[in-house]
Amino acid sequence: MFGRRKREEAAAAEASREAERHALFARLAERPEQICPFLGLEADRTGYINGVSDDHRCFAFGDPAPISAEQQTRVCQERGYGNCPRYLRGVLVIPTEELEALRRPRAAVELPLPVAVVEPERRRRGPIVALLALLLLIGGGAAAAYLLLGQDPGVAIIPSPSVTPSVPPTASPTVAPSATAAPTPTPTATASPTPAPTPSPTPTGSTPGGPTPEPTPIAGDAFAFYEVSVSPGGYTLHAFDDGSVGAERDVSFNQFSSARVEPATGDDGEVYWVTQNGALVGFGYRYPDSGDFRIRAVFLNNDGDRRSAFLDEAELDQLPEATPAP
Repeated sequence: MFGRRKREEAAAAEASREAERHALFARLAERPEQICPFLGLEADRTGYINGVSDDHRCFAFGDPAPISAEQQTRVCQERGYGNCPRYLRGVLVIPTEELEALRRPRAAVELPLPVAVVEPERRRRGPIVALLALLLLIGGGAAAAYLLLGQDPGVAIIPSPSVTPSVPPTASPTVAPSATAAPTPTPTATASPTPAPTPSPTPTGSTPGGPTPEPTPIAGDAFAFYEVSVSPGGYTLHAFDDGSVGAERDVSFNQFSSARVEPATGDDGEVYWVTQNGALVGFGYRYPDSGDFRIRAVFLNNDGDRRSAFLDEAELDQLPEATPAP
């Protein structure tokens, strides 16, 4: 009896929490598109202020965290907030239905169904009309025969002779044979030579199929995240979980690939570039035994456009001292 009541109370409390969380994400989805859904006020999770405010907090990790003025203006309130490492980490722990609410799916436009035009069935009237005409012709001939022969049978009716005027014979016109037109020869189509394809030029300073060249960061650009780039071939990655280095994993790429990474120090004292998205989330690259990988710092300008710069090899086995400057 008491166990059942406790289960009902627990179920009611859980339903209340689910309703509050769904209402929270529904309100966040109604905010402008350039406002990050994890931006809020310290006392109001769904509130925000246009511009810089000391009350702004980041809720990507659950607990509210302070945000710098530059982060608020250049990332949190710009369309490029989707590339922020905090945002990317935050969406990994959001339930699917709430994540869909944050993505603001647009209602599908229903297209009108095509109306089928049914043509009326055409009746074949040709044989019926011909049959009726034949019946009328037979009936008319029978009536005429009755009028001529039916009243006095056996008496022949001789038609009166008609006078035919004498017409002098005229020479029949001679029809001149028509000239037969010679057939015009049909021109034979000559196959035109197939033009040889012109090879497209390879961009200067890039390997075909390699990482896409991007503009160099300039003053005023805001750092967004680090990115690893790999070429086709085999690599050795290491399982990484909050500083604990696990087993190795050999992977192979059949094309040039890239993913977002974050630098971290493992319990062995080595620096790992840990993958943040894709199928290898949680696996880290270690220089130089993981293979020929490259790391570049990605920046965003005021319009959300990317700029980047590759790190030197000497920087791959150490943690960055601070946020990289353009």
